[in-house]
Amino acid sequence: MFVPRALRRACSTVVVASLAAASLVACSSLEEPDRTVTVSGAFGGVPQLEYTKPLVVTEPYVEVVWEGEGPKAVEGSTVLLNLFGQDGRDGTQIVDTYDELPRVHEVTVDSLGGRLHDALLGHEAGARVLVVEEVDETPVVLVADLIAGRAVGDDVDVPEGLPSVALDDDGTPTVTLPDSGPPEQLVVQPLVKGVGDQVKPGQTVIVQYSAVAWSSGEVIDSTWPEGRAPFTTIVGDSRPVAAWDEGLIEQTVGSQVLVVAPPAWAYGGTDSAWAEETVVFVVDILYAGTLAAPGDTGEQGSDEGTDGDEPSSEDE
Repeated sequence: MFVPRALRRACSTVVVASLAAASLVACSSLEEPDRTVTVSGAFGGVPQLEYTKPLVVTEPYVEVVWEGEGPKAVEGSTVLLNLFGQDGRDGTQIVDTYDELPRVHEVTVDSLGGRLHDALLGHEAGARVLVVEEVDETPVVLVADLIAGRAVGDDVDVPEGLPSVALDDDGTPTVTLPDSGPPEQLVVQPLVKGVGDQVKPGQTVIVQYSAVAWSSGEVIDSTWPEGRAPFTTIVGDSRPVAAWDEGLIEQTVGSQVLVVAPPAWAYGGTDSAWAEETVVFVVDILYAGTLAAPGDTGEQGSDEGTDGDEPSSEDE
């Protein structure tokens, strides 16, 4: 079903803003609230909600439908969220990202609102969380699936002679280059093997990445610094980085992939300052789906998404 982008963003903004407002006025109680909403369905699929309509919220509550097994959502970390929300009076849909793209958020009150922030903080990727509350006398039911904002899976042995990659606590990669010269051919080497589905041509992917110039070891572009968001592109149309098309196809979601791209596979033939440079990419594949074009991901607390069709260095 096609939903205008402006309407999708408006719905999502209303839900998150409402949760933030409600968190400031909700009353606390020592008694357990009356849990009147049940959730079924698999992770990654549209949740199925059962409750009596109109829903009467005697007290707002948060329920962990199930825990995850991935990286924890810690303060300030980046996460992806699939959201499904209803107006509890009649079941009218408020937000549904399952037929588009997950929303990108930082785990902060400003980005998520107080209620959703507190509901997700400390839980691991793969968790599903239910939030039930009343906002402006309207009962609201929201389900959030927590998706990791970094690669998660099994480490892969890397052959000698390739760049080595060390990860900071938040997942930011640091690349150490070998003493040898750059390879003449494209190199694709998984570093972490995710457990998700394989990436297919034409899919929209959301990734974290860093790009390092072989000649100097300088980081020429990265989504990891504060203020940057994961990057969205279509596999098979990753202009001008042809290496991504070759390097990401058939990799599994959750994987981290080392891609060493000679100039012709990287920025060669463009106006980039790195057009003649061999570039080392470290790419974390967070999501892949056949849903929407680049630029339709969510925001990190603003209306500015991850628009753009290609990774580009700051010096371009």
